[in-house]
Amino acid sequence: MSAGLKEVAAAAGVSVQTVSDILNCGRQDRYDPKTQSLVRKIALQQHYRPQRSGRVLRSQSTGIVGFIAANYSPDDDYLEHYDVYPFLVGASHYLTRHNHHVGLVETAETEPADDEELPHCLREKFFDGFIAHWGLAERFQEILRVLEIPVIWWDVGLFAPHNCLDRDEMAITQVLTQSLIELGHRRIGLMVGQRSWQQHQLTGKPPHYSYGLRYEGYRAQMLRHNQPEVLLMGYEVAALAAQMQQHQLTAVITQSAASVPIVQLAAQMLGQRVPQDLSIAALDVETRMRPRDKKIGGMAYDRYTIGQQAAGMLLDTLRSRDKMAPSLKFTGEFSIGDTIGSPHST
Repeated sequence: MSAGLKEVAAAAGVSVQTVSDILNCGRQDRYDPKTQSLVRKIALQQHYRPQRSGRVLRSQSTGIVGFIAANYSPDDDYLEHYDVYPFLVGASHYLTRHNHHVGLVETAETEPADDEELPHCLREKFFDGFIAHWGLAERFQEILRVLEIPVIWWDVGLFAPHNCLDRDEMAITQVLTQSLIELGHRRIGLMVGQRSWQQHQLTGKPPHYSYGLRYEGYRAQMLRHNQPEVLLMGYEVAALAAQMQQHQLTAVITQSAASVPIVQLAAQMLGQRVPQDLSIAALDVETRMRPRDKKIGGMAYDRYTIGQQAAGMLLDTLRSRDKMAPSLKFTGEFSIGDTIGSPHST
């Protein structure tokens, strides 16, 4: 049977307030390290576990942060945005070190069943604040503003002066394209999805905000060096190989590391070796994932570290309600990896 504050205090020979300060209130720095150690040791021996409900009443804080992302597609039963996992782990590690925890919120939970109702995740004061990924409806964003609930926006393409954390997608593509050019490449292709590209051309609103920015970054660098832009349409291997052969490419830029194997298969069809005959560079390489085979070259994206930064920004806003965290844009670093090299001839 677990003990309470009174039992721990009696066994340690200190006051209940001392035990509460050390174990529950984050005021352990007021006490001698030996006292802190003794209280924690006895609490562990007596299986003490604090009541979160009591802490909520005292602090008016649940200590729970909601992470909102589109993780599941009900249309085809597939998972989406599985690459946010390193970010989620980074945020969780930071929050737990500061006596907070993270709760997953599906994007679908932010959509109210009725215009008169609040979304399900907001009907109770369960979350102190949110970290939101791309894909939230404008109505939900407005509700958060009205309720004055702190939010850190991550990769949503909404870069306001405060509380936003985004990659600079245009700069990332410029850096990657320029790095390939400096290695000696001139015939560089950018791989795009045919449907997404058509949507970008027709409406100016591609599936993700990064799409147009990446194209503009690539286009600007190619024009700067008087080189023609080459868009590789689609993800079908044979069609991709035909386009690569037509333009005699020495390098291909993919949107993500997930597309690299497709280009590798297309290169094999053409009898090309990677990176000796063809370099493959991804615009999004997760730095915390162990490579299965080759280490993919491109622009490194450390989502784990970004998750920690987002959690820190949110806790800063929670500690001071009238204070907002300055926004942050980042580019990452270029890495050659095992898939990028200098061309034999240009």
